[in-house]
Amino acid sequence: YALESYFGRIALSWDNKYILNASLRSDGSSRFAKNKRYGYFPSASFAWRASNEEFFPKNKYVNDAKLRLSWGMTGSMAGVSNYAPLSLISAGGASYNGSAGFQISQDARALTWEKASQFNIGFDIEMFQSRLTLNIDMFYQKTTDLLFKKPVNATTGYTTLQSNIGSLENKGLELALNGKIFTGKFKWDLGGNISFVKNKLLSLIEGNDMYIVPSSGSNLLGGSMHALINGQPISTFYMLKMEGIYQRDDEVPAKLYAKGVRAGDVKYHDADNNGIINDNDRVLTGSSNPDFFGGWNNTFKYKGFQLDVFFTYMYGNDVYAEWAVTATRPGYRMAITEDVAKNRWTAPGSSDKYPRAVNTLCGHNSKNSTRFLEDGSFIRLRSLTFSYTFPQVMLQKICLKGLRLYVQGDNLLLFSKYSGWDPEVSKNMDPQYFGVDLYGVPPSRSVNFGINLSF
Repeated sequence: YALESYFGRIALSWDNKYILNASLRSDGSSRFAKNKRYGYFPSASFAWRASNEEFFPKNKYVNDAKLRLSWGMTGSMAGVSNYAPLSLISAGGASYNGSAGFQISQDARALTWEKASQFNIGFDIEMFQSRLTLNIDMFYQKTTDLLFKKPVNATTGYTTLQSNIGSLENKGLELALNGKIFTGKFKWDLGGNISFVKNKLLSLIEGNDMYIVPSSGSNLLGGSMHALINGQPISTFYMLKMEGIYQRDDEVPAKLYAKGVRAGDVKYHDADNNGIINDNDRVLTGSSNPDFFGGWNNTFKYKGFQLDVFFTYMYGNDVYAEWAVTATRPGYRMAITEDVAKNRWTAPGSSDKYPRAVNTLCGHNSKNSTRFLEDGSFIRLRSLTFSYTFPQVMLQKICLKGLRLYVQGDNLLLFSKYSGWDPEVSKNMDPQYFGVDLYGVPPSRSVNFGINLSF
């Protein structure tokens, strides 16, 4: 495909107090029809360095203060095929009484750019002779003309149609704090950040407040566990709610008892109170979006020695442990975890977490439910580096400008209550399906030794 772009920018700085920037970008893509091809994306920013004003108090507490404002638009054509506006003939499918034949591709001449408009306000403050720096950023983003595969009647020859529908908002607060704790022979620099980001679907498919996201990939359970709901965040889990384990046969509703459910099987919340557990009993149960996330780092220096420690963290995100569907199914043909083998239900009061061992009725006990939904909060030691830099006086004798030895470890420690290998994985990176772990490979743990030489 072809992409044609034009960009213009103006910048103004006056007396190092007022800074103004404005730009306009124009993008044209062959993926859209001729009358929809070009998108125009303006932006503007303004900064005021208040600390340079005459009225600003001069003291040792606040050395620099700046206010930032910005607004801009961006465009996306993600998911649009190279020949979307054209009706093409291709062979395949099963459109002719179950047999392959010729079919005409979707006509997407109405498609246009997905647009995101964002407003930011920020503050930068330096204090105590620049030993402490604080950055505060707040933003609001609204995305319109979302590019989404809208479901259509299969009688059209397709089940979905790429369309511009719906809108989405993101808003958040980001804080960053950096400080020089000790500045003498022993130095300690500390830095950290934390982000609070919330997203919400404002609208999607006209006339529908909820869209059940179809299952993706090798879903062991079949069906879906996500939903897009107006007023709720993307990556919302929508499934049955587990209330425990039936301890006696007389606790089982008659309609479920007739289907073979007995003491030792999973008890689900009956949302419509009709004695049957089915898709109509699914409820909102959580989201893969965290309440907050961030990281912090420490740098310690003494003479030629240096130690760098970097942590990342996330709190409040849910992870669906799809791997546990088979690994916690006693009586099934696959291996189970030791915890399930020792603590499964065997008699009234023996367990309210793991069902009985039974080869039949596996479908009931392994439905999409909060039984497999876990807290994915974690703290990770992302990297640890210890190094020594030789002094210049010593290096001059051997004709070297620099010599540094180091050892670095990555992903050395993980602190989390998640029962899987790693909560920071997902089998599908699409936001609709995010937060599902199906034996995802975690980041590798590694230790490296190295030497830096300068001649």
